[in-house]
Amino acid sequence: MTSPASLQLKKRPVEEPTVPDPDRLAAGKTVVLGLGNRYLRDDGIGIAVAEELQRLNLGEGVLVRVHQTFDLWLLSEYSGASRLIVVDSVKSGSQPGTIMEYEVTPLPGSLSSMPGLHSMNLHDLVDFACKTGLLECPVVIVGVEPKNCDVGEGLSTELQRVVPDVVARVAAEVRRRP
Repeated sequence: MTSPASLQLKKRPVEEPTVPDPDRLAAGKTVVLGLGNRYLRDDGIGIAVAEELQRLNLGEGVLVRVHQTFDLWLLSEYSGASRLIVVDSVKSGSQPGTIMEYEVTPLPGSLSSMPGLHSMNLHDLVDFACKTGLLECPVVIVGVEPKNCDVGEGLSTELQRVVPDVVARVAAEVRRRP
């Protein structure tokens, strides 16, 4: 039997974890971000759609990701993208399952009129990123009106029904030239 004292340990060099360079990861690609929280029922629609899109062959020029938050760090991760498509639940007062699509464009005016970084909404973040050069590509939002964003898992029946429609709509947007 070998005792621990008799073992000779070889030192291995510590390897730094490899993290892909965000600029190369997204460079020239259409990036689809499925946003949401799968533990807040219909808020998980963006994640459900992104997971379905990952199963499709959308081509090498498309990067599909899932995220729970949308912030400046995330925008900087995809700063080299040719286009950004965000899929998320959007409360607009429409019927649950209503699909909305719109392009976010920078607001006129200077950055001095921007709210603080901690109180920015999606449009503010995109506006800030565009005006500072962090994001130089078109941003399209595909939103789905939620029915139930209470704590729990699983989409409502209304949102389960529209997942294939949202997937088809995003896939069509991906195929459209920027």
